Amino acid sequence: MTTVAHPLLDAAGPGWAGTERRAPIVALTTAMSDFLHKTASEGLRPIIVTGEFSRMTQPLAQVLSAVQGHWVVRTRADGFYDARTGVRIDAPADALTSVAPTTDNVHPLFVRAQVASTLQVVATVSTRHRVTRPVRLGGVAEAAVALFTGAEPTAWGAVEPLLAPWDRDDLTERSRRRIPLDSHWVAVGGGDRAVLSTVQVGRTSEGLEETTRVWAAVPGVGRDSGATATAEARELLARAATVGLPLIGLAFAAIGAPDLARRATASPQPEPLALLIGPVGIRALGIDAKRWIDEVGGTTVGSPRLPGALLPLGSVDGGGWGRLNDVLATLDPERLGELLNLAPHVRAQLRSTEGVH
Repeated sequence: MTTVAHPLLDAAGPGWAGTERRAPIVALTTAMSDFLHKTASEGLRPIIVTGEFSRMTQPLAQVLSAVQGHWVVRTRADGFYDARTGVRIDAPADALTSVAPTTDNVHPLFVRAQVASTLQVVATVSTRHRVTRPVRLGGVAEAAVALFTGAEPTAWGAVEPLLAPWDRDDLTERSRRRIPLDSHWVAVGGGDRAVLSTVQVGRTSEGLEETTRVWAAVPGVGRDSGATATAEARELLARAATVGLPLIGLAFAAIGAPDLARRATASPQPEPLALLIGPVGIRALGIDAKRWIDEVGGTTVGSPRLPGALLPLGSVDGGGWGRLNDVLATLDPERLGELLNLAPHVRAQLRSTEGVH
């Protein structure tokens, strides 16, 4: 049986390696990053086991998903459950075999009421960069943090805690040096408002693809916070439209923990607030931006010469999924499929909302 020699290894079996963490917040530390990398390099799927009240940082959840790993909760009373679906399992390795959740097999802890929750804006933006031009990465993350905090990110890095002062040029150079390997970075904002962004950089046949994901807590309560979230989601995508060559972006309203970490509990389905299709996406879809916007309702954004389209969807109260489906139905299904294949993280958000818990 293949296994991995690592200080964090607590258990292993055919095709998997597991570690058990007891901290209230389980993060993408240097040791955890190394464990996930070595496990995946051996062709094994990592399993992280935590207690029932532990939370997982978004950067760790994202990397764990990327290496096809699983988060499993050990309950104090009766066994385990899959933190993504809530399905009861007899042993952590059972999470590797997916079972659809039903009213009978979901653990009660997965659907328990939360003490504190906050409204969040959650967005994913895919941006292209041509290597024939000077490339500077991190622009969408910087614009997002500036929108939500009024300042640039305070720190960034590959692992948590983030220790280096924000530096787009350093991020760009380190990403360039890692090619052909992908790079995965994290940036955070300062101040009272929780804001977090991850930046993933990969090489394509035409240059670089940058996928930026953003989570931001929305202050206030009730209708005011809902209106704020809707306005900020649209403004975020409008700013993203001015960075590099935007492909596609999608922004949601979600409910989650005030510190943005993921809980091992069910969350309400997020509501789509805004859709950005950049000039690269417009070209891939074979549509005229201005004519299409007149048809479906929206505004042109980005470069006047090569405009993108920003479409308002729903609100915190709903309506976004129906509007999104109506908008996408006006597009050629084959070309839309090809566009979403170019932006797998956005496609994943359309197919499944697990990434915004």
